[in-house]
Amino acid sequence: MPEGARGAECGPWRASQRSTALGVGVAALFALGGRGAFAQLPSGVPVGGAQSPAAQNPLAPRPAPPEVVSIRVVGNERFTPEQIIAGLGQRTGARLDPAVLDAGIKRLWTSFRVLVFNVEPLEVQGGVELIVRVMEMSVDRDPRFIGNVDISDKKLREWALLQDKAELYLHEAGRVRQRLLDAYRREGYHHAEVNVIKRPAEREGALPDVIFEIREGPKVRVSRFKINGAKSMPDTRFLYFFKDGLSHLADRSLWGPTLFNWFGEVFVQETLEADLLAMRNVYRDRGWLDAVVELEKLEFNADRSRVTVHVAVDEGPRYTVSKLSIKAVEWVDPANGRSEEVREAQLLTSEEELRGLCLLKPGAVYERNTIQKDTGALKTSFDKLGRIQHSSLPRGVSWSFLEPEVVFDPRAHTVEVTYRIVQGTEVTLREVLINGTQHTRDRVVRREISVFPSERANVREIERSLSRIQATRYFSDDANRINHRDPYYRFLPVEGQPGLADVEFIVAEGRVIDLNIAGGVDSDNGAFAILTTTMRNFDITDVPDAWSSMFTEVYRKEAFHGAGQLVNLEIAPGTQLSRFRINFVEPDIFRTHLRPISLEFDLRRQQRRFLTHDEDRFEKLIRFGRRLDYDLFVSAGLRHADVQLSDLDAGGTPLSLQDQEQRGNQKIIGPTFTVSTRSLDNLINPRKGYEVRYTAGWYDSSFGSDYEYLTSEFRGDLFFPLGTTESGVRPVVHFELDAGAAQPYGDDFAIPFSERYFIGGARSVRGFDFRGIGPFDPLTGDALGGETFVTGSLEYWYPLHTIQQPGTYQQIEALRGGLFVDFGLLNSDPWQLDFDDLRVGAGVAIGLAYPLPLQLNFGYPLRRFDGDDRETFSFTFGFR
Repeated sequence: MPEGARGAECGPWRASQRSTALGVGVAALFALGGRGAFAQLPSGVPVGGAQSPAAQNPLAPRPAPPEVVSIRVVGNERFTPEQIIAGLGQRTGARLDPAVLDAGIKRLWTSFRVLVFNVEPLEVQGGVELIVRVMEMSVDRDPRFIGNVDISDKKLREWALLQDKAELYLHEAGRVRQRLLDAYRREGYHHAEVNVIKRPAEREGALPDVIFEIREGPKVRVSRFKINGAKSMPDTRFLYFFKDGLSHLADRSLWGPTLFNWFGEVFVQETLEADLLAMRNVYRDRGWLDAVVELEKLEFNADRSRVTVHVAVDEGPRYTVSKLSIKAVEWVDPANGRSEEVREAQLLTSEEELRGLCLLKPGAVYERNTIQKDTGALKTSFDKLGRIQHSSLPRGVSWSFLEPEVVFDPRAHTVEVTYRIVQGTEVTLREVLINGTQHTRDRVVRREISVFPSERANVREIERSLSRIQATRYFSDDANRINHRDPYYRFLPVEGQPGLADVEFIVAEGRVIDLNIAGGVDSDNGAFAILTTTMRNFDITDVPDAWSSMFTEVYRKEAFHGAGQLVNLEIAPGTQLSRFRINFVEPDIFRTHLRPISLEFDLRRQQRRFLTHDEDRFEKLIRFGRRLDYDLFVSAGLRHADVQLSDLDAGGTPLSLQDQEQRGNQKIIGPTFTVSTRSLDNLINPRKGYEVRYTAGWYDSSFGSDYEYLTSEFRGDLFFPLGTTESGVRPVVHFELDAGAAQPYGDDFAIPFSERYFIGGARSVRGFDFRGIGPFDPLTGDALGGETFVTGSLEYWYPLHTIQQPGTYQQIEALRGGLFVDFGLLNSDPWQLDFDDLRVGAGVAIGLAYPLPLQLNFGYPLRRFDGDDRETFSFTFGFR
């Protein structure tokens, strides 16, 4: 048959297949065969410009594709023709299907690294035969590593991503080499070299050989990090922990030998680049917009295992603000979260009033930190208008502070700044919802919430409500802080009403019963064992359906749960101190909800063995309380204490101690009055807020008391975060002040020995022994205690290690270190203090916050007197 006639017969089918997406790959392969490949096609395909009758008439029926009679594979080496044909997918006896061929060609490459570079159809009796020309990628089924010393072959395979497969295709060797090189550099092998040696197959049928030749070199550590030219921010350090300067502000990672890393950090080029970038950003953020921070040189020692990094800084001039403007903008398409297009809008508050809230003023240094403070001030101002910012609000509703517009003048070194504010929509609360209280009464949570429906949304008050919910600890699990999510809130916009939203507090039921069994040694109290059972969300009226299934129902929170009552049982025998306690609190006995009245019963038995005597104390307390405000609480009650002293030291004891021992069992009975206020972000480990408590007691014979005296005691704690860390958990400063005075009257000329104030020890003035601060008895040298005292502590705590709660981005503190300064005054007379008797101790502490609250103190007395007992090391269970 003539060549032109054969081509004309199949022309319409080829044209139709080329017009489809699935046929493109196969058509391209056909084209690779050149004109000769089509010379053997069945007749009907035109040559050059010739067209078949079907092609000239688009409405004419198209002929069916030819049948594939056989498939022949050319160029295969490792894979059999049957394997190639199976991967290709085209079956013999079936019509030629370009879509199947196209998918098969991709599959052969993806799965087997077999390249199909030509498919040639030849006319045979009854159809066509496909000639499939392939090229297999060379492969080494067992790549080798030589020269590695410190890094094992297993680790190298892991770095090369070869751990799940044994073979390596030769064309991948370059990428594997780069992976190995990058991994070595990340591990500190700065001088590492990796070469690829490819050996061809030694005989026919054999596989080529790939060898990675490695020269590791030494692992490089930083010896010194020198910064030259940082005149405005030189690196300084005070008492080791208090750092300032460019390195501290940039949170530099590469350091030479330090107290906690004697060998210096491992040198990694990527880390150095990140440090340089961070230092540049510090300069930019603080107004040095033209500052240049770059690597000057790397100075290695003789064996190249240590490096001194030299960084050069050219600060340039500091830019100031020439003009500050504030304008309102709104989103052009608020529903499209990807669109950043905005248009100007009318300010709700005068620009002059808003500028008055800002610290960034003409003439001030252009600093990023100042802009952040201004953002907070403007946000607070708009919060009062109900225009709030929260991630759960739609973009068109939420208030936003966009990136400021800035115009630089490099000659005058000034900046024109324009703040852009999306004012959002005023949000009114429709409902206050509580989600997650499957077994807790709704009123238990609502009495902690100080926002109400129909009010303008107030983020500050909502967050204070959330803090109070967290402070109840009904929805916390101290034993599983990692997996238990703390309460949080969100807004639920009302569809079709942009200015209306529900606020929803989401909680998860906390631990039903806290059962703790522990033991240890306390530097103040000796060896001890503790068994405590605490139920914070107890309900004494919610009895089980069947007493036989009580434990099951309690575990499922179906019994004795949900009313917010507190039950605390404690048994703690010890070598020096043994205590036993039963405590019950009903926070709202009359169900008044917003102004609840509480009732508390407290029974305590304490047996204490001192160096001079033994003390047996049994206290009973009944108290009624009233919450005047969400953070202000008052209470009044009756305290009854039975105190008996015995087993006095035969070597001599103070006369006041002997007098009380001779009286036998003494009763101390009288009313107490307490006023307290508290606003803490976390009760267990607070980082922000305050707590103040004042207690007065009146003990008189008319109540049955054996002693007559008045007491006034004060305690205040202040917490505030300071600075930032990479984890987001901020360091905290804690200031504590305690004071008390006891005034005897009537026939009593002194406070009984057991009720006097003593200071010193791990929970008082660290650096001094327990009760190690005078006045002392001149004959025996024993502490006499006092009738007036003042103690205080200033602490700085820094998070050393944090862990992340699953399901959140929140980091929680696990280990922290800190510095402290304690002071104390003790006077034997009521309402008298002599500051010449001031004692001061200072030191360092390290605390484990999770899973056990253990704190170690290393204190040193800075100001002490003769007779004071020193204690350098002390430790406690539980933070102060």
